[in-house]
This record gives sequence, structure tokens and C-alpha cells, in this order.
Amino acid sequence: MMTTTPLLQDKTIIVTGASTGIGQAFAFACAEQGANVVVADMNGGDETVESIQKKGGQATFAQTDVANEASVQTMAAHALKTYGRIDGLVNNAAYFREVKLTPFEEIDSAIWDRAFDVNVKGVWHCCKAVMPAMRAQQSGAIVNIASVVAVAGQPGYLHYVATKGAVLAMTKALAKECGGINVRVNVIAPGFVITDATKNRPLEWQQNFLKARALSREQRPQDLVGTAVYLLSEMAGFVSGQTIVVDGGHVMY
Repeated sequence: MMTTTPLLQDKTIIVTGASTGIGQAFAFACAEQGANVVVADMNGGDETVESIQKKGGQATFAQTDVANEASVQTMAAHALKTYGRIDGLVNNAAYFREVKLTPFEEIDSAIWDRAFDVNVKGVWHCCKAVMPAMRAQQSGAIVNIASVVAVAGQPGYLHYVATKGAVLAMTKALAKECGGINVRVNVIAPGFVITDATKNRPLEWQQNFLKARALSREQRPQDLVGTAVYLLSEMAGFVSGQTIVVDGGHVMY
């Protein structure tokens, strides 16, 4: 009988923002595919770790504020101390729950700055932190989580859209810069995903996304995990600098 080796067997994958929602779904999927998962979150990740371990998987928690460079360096050091290597990074942590629908002229500067600190500098911090290990290994895969709004635009969320547009641009530059050491960098751009952080959005706004999709149903975190596992695995060994929109066929990119 043929057996299938899990796609991420024995790889060490860091997932930021992994205590709930999309990040938690990524962490579970990576563990199911044989990875050692570092659950990185500023709000606690014991529940995620315990769920993985109960199913026989490997996971550890690293309390991390991605906007704080020292915290991120500690996260990477914990991953190396625990598992000896870093093979993948999913930059999922984001500042969105507190971002409200606001005309661009009325966006508060403090909210703008916080969005960029987490969504842009946070990605930069995490990529910097894992790069020494990936350079030493001459291999690695980074998956940045952006948003379909960075591709299509979205009124009332200029601060959030701008941060995710920056992630798209950063990914292309990183892919070019890191390709020489065999580190791949790609983006997943989700559509509107139903999570605890998003369910408070205006109902009309949610329904507009639903109506525009080719696949007319709500999007859940589990809809993203197959793409993430693929990009982290050797199946995507010659894929870098790409944006994959996963939104049920709203934006066909």
C-alpha cells in the first residue's frame, strides 16, 4: 500500500496571530501536515498548542508582539531553541479588529500609525528575525497574509488597505532579495473571512462581498489553509513573489 508523507513533515513553521481565527486554522493545518508549529501571538496561544498536542502534533507558544522588534527576535530564538531550525513563517498577525469604517479624511493618525506598526513593520520584523536561520539552511518559505482589498480597493478603510498594499510590494522585493539563498516569499490575499475579528463589520458590507463572489457562500478560515500549506511545502519549490487571491472568485487576479 502506498503511503503519503505529510507535506510539512519535520519542518518548523512559525505562525503569527495564531491564537484564534485564520492564524489558528493555519497552525492546525501545518501541524496536521507534520510540522512543528510555533504559535506566536501577543494574547496567548495555549489553547491552540494544547489542541495540536492532543492530536499528537508538535507545538510551542511564543508570546509575541510583532510591532516590537525585541519581542520578535525572542520569538525566533525560542523557535530555534525548541526545534533547532526555522523552515517557514506565516505572517498572519494584523491590526484589523479596531480598524473601523472611516472616511479617509477622518482617520486618526494614531490608528494609522498602529496599523502600519503591526501590519507592515510587523512583517518586516518577522522576516528579519527568521532570515539568519533560513540563510544558514539555504532554504525557507515565507507566506505573507495581505487582503483582496489591496488588489481591488475598498472605500472607508484606506489605512488598512494601504498596509496590505505595502505587504504586496514588500513581498515582491523580498522574493527578489532572498531568492539567492533559496528562500521563497509569497502572498495570500483572502477575501472577507468570517472570524471573531470580522463578524462585527456592517451587514451590508459583508453581503456585498458575498454577492460578488463566483462561489456564493461565506468564506471561512479553513478555505485558506490549503493554499498556505502548498506555499510552505516543496510542492511550491519554484513559486516566489506571487500573490494568490483566495476569495471565492470575487476578484479574478
